Amino acid sequence: MKILADAESALKEVESDSNRLRSKELRKAIQQQIDEQREAIKALRRLYN
Repeated sequence: MKILADAESALKEVESDSNRLRSKELRKAIQQQIDEQREAIKALRRLYN
């Protein structure tokens, strides 16, 4: 689905941008959120396939 592909693309952009942050704790927290969102996207893909 196009919307899920777009969501994954947006997560990649956020991940790339967050890697530039100085705060290790903030990068870690953002990465955890990204990982959770990726799991949700995977679950939605399974539902729609």
